[in-house]
Amino acid sequence: MSISIRQIELKDVAGFHAALSSVAGEKKYLLTVEPPPLDRAREFVKKNVEQNHAQYVAVAKGSVVGWADIVPVARQSMEHVGHLGMGVVSAYRGQGIGNQLLKNAIAHAWQQGLKRLELEVFADNEPAMRLYRKHGYQVEGVKRYARCLNDVYQDVVVMAQYRV
Repeated sequence: MSISIRQIELKDVAGFHAALSSVAGEKKYLLTVEPPPLDRAREFVKKNVEQNHAQYVAVAKGSVVGWADIVPVARQSMEHVGHLGMGVVSAYRGQGIGNQLLKNAIAHAWQQGLKRLELEVFADNEPAMRLYRKHGYQVEGVKRYARCLNDVYQDVVVMAQYRV
């Protein structure tokens, strides 16, 4: 099966939103359990395209099946920091798609001049943590009992890497 990894385009908004909705709907991997409305997703993608932020998609059979974005933090004195968001729809996991998406997004973020890349991941998501470590992220801390969903608590691990 042919899967292409490329920078997102405006034509990908609906596909990106569908992939995000699919992963969020699992309520396992993202802090977001309800996807944003389509118009907010469109604004997010439009801004990333216009400002050449690192946002990549994986496309298979004409559908977006994964994404990774590293977007600068919108706070004064923190513009050098990028925050990672990513996901791969369940049917396409375990095929190296996340690895390729992350590789492209990180390279793009460094080229854009970001100095620190950070993320949050659930402590029980060991495959994701292995992937992030492989790409240079290190654990900086743990937020204990950071999420409670359906009376189940999860710790959130804060990971980052930096270049100064």
